Amino acid sequence: MSTIADVADLPQLTHPLGAVEITSPQRRKGLLGWKLSGVLLIVGLVAFNVWWYWRESRPIANDVTIARWIRDERLTEAEDALRERLRRSRWDNQARVMLARVLAARNDSLACARELHEVAFWSPEKAEARLREGQAYIKVDRARDAEQAWLATIENDPLHPIPLNIHHDACQELLKIYAIEDRWEDAYPIIWKSYDRSPVVDHPVLLSMRLRPELERVSHKESAAILKRYLAADPEDRQALRALARAEAAMGQHAEATLHFQACLKKWPKDVRAWRDYLAILLERGELDTFLALLKQPPEDADSEPETWMYRGVASEKSGDWQAAAQNFRKAIELNPAVPKYYYRLSVAELRLGLPEAAAAHRQRTKEMNDARAHLPGAYSAFFVAKAKGKAGLEELDVVRKRLASLCETLGWMRVAQGWNRLVLSP
Repeated sequence: MSTIADVADLPQLTHPLGAVEITSPQRRKGLLGWKLSGVLLIVGLVAFNVWWYWRESRPIANDVTIARWIRDERLTEAEDALRERLRRSRWDNQARVMLARVLAARNDSLACARELHEVAFWSPEKAEARLREGQAYIKVDRARDAEQAWLATIENDPLHPIPLNIHHDACQELLKIYAIEDRWEDAYPIIWKSYDRSPVVDHPVLLSMRLRPELERVSHKESAAILKRYLAADPEDRQALRALARAEAAMGQHAEATLHFQACLKKWPKDVRAWRDYLAILLERGELDTFLALLKQPPEDADSEPETWMYRGVASEKSGDWQAAAQNFRKAIELNPAVPKYYYRLSVAELRLGLPEAAAAHRQRTKEMNDARAHLPGAYSAFFVAKAKGKAGLEELDVVRKRLASLCETLGWMRVAQGWNRLVLSP
C-alpha cells in the first residue's frame, strides 16, 4: 500500500506534444465570446466607416434646385437638404439664409429669426439678415429681440459697412417700436443717425420726421393693445411694461398702472425711467406722501436725469425751502434746457426769494417757448403745402424753412434749427 510520500516520488507523466492546460467549459465559452466580440467590433467599425463615407460624400441639391423646391412649396425636401448642408458646414451662410426662408414659409417666424441670427458676422449678407431677423421677431411680438437686431444692424462698423437702404429700413423699424412705446428719447438719436448717413435730398423728410412726434402721438388705447401682445410674447420686456403703465395711467386706469409700475421697479430697481415715470404719475394724482417716499429712493443714475431735479425742486417747494427749489430747477435746466415747465417753476421760486428781475426773465422764456410750440403745427403744415408746389413753391419753401428754424431755436432744439437753416442756404 503506497503512501503520500511514495506518490510524491513518482515521475511526472507528460503528453507527447508537451504540457496541456486543462480549462473548464465556462472558460472556453468566455474566450470564444471575446473573440466573437472582437470580430463584431471590427465589422461594426467597417460598417460605420462605410456609412460615414456615404453620408459625407453623397450629393446634395444645389441652390437652384432648392430654390425651385421652395418656390414649388416642397418645403420638407428643401429643409432636409439645407439642414444637411449646414451639418456639413455650419458657416454655409447661403444655406442658412435659405433655411430661414423655408421656416418663414412654414410661418415659424421665431425659428426663422433664430436661424438668421446665426449668419456669420463677416458675411456680406449679415446686415440684411439682421434686418430680416428683427422683422421675424416683431411678427411674433418679440419687440425686445427685434430692437436688439435692428440696433445691431445700424451699428457703425467701418470694417463691415452696410448699404444705405438697409440702414434706412432698420431705422424706420426702430422708430415704429419707439412710437408705440412712447420712447422718443431713444428715437431722436436714431433719426440723427439716419440723417448723418443720408444724402441732402433726404434731409427735409428726416427733419420733418423729427418734428412729427412733437405734434402727434400714437393713441394710448392703440398702443396699450400692442404692448399687451409684446408682454404676452416676452414677459421680461421692461420697456413694454413701463410703456403699458404709462398708457394705462393716461387712460385713467390708475390701479393697473400702479401695479405695473410697482412690478417694473421690483424687477428692475435700477431702471431710472420707470422710477421717473412713476413719480410723474404720483405727482399728477396728488399722492404726495407716496411721491416723497419714492423720491427718497433714487436709482444709481438718477442724478443724470433732468426730471429727478425737477421733482426734487417740487419736494423743496412743498417743504418751503425755496433756495433749494431754485437750485434744483436750475440743475434741471442745465441738463435739458428745452423744457418750458422748468423755467416756469424756477420763476416762481425766484419770486419767493425776492428776485423779480430773474423771475420775469424766466417767465418770459416760458412764454416764448409756449408761443413757439403753439405756432409749430401751422409752420409744419405750411412746409408740406409749399413742398407740394414743386418749383413754383421754392421761394415759399425757403420762407417756411426759416420759420421752422426760428421756432426750433426758440424751443431749444438747436440741431433741428441748424438742419432747417442749412436747407435754406444749400443750393
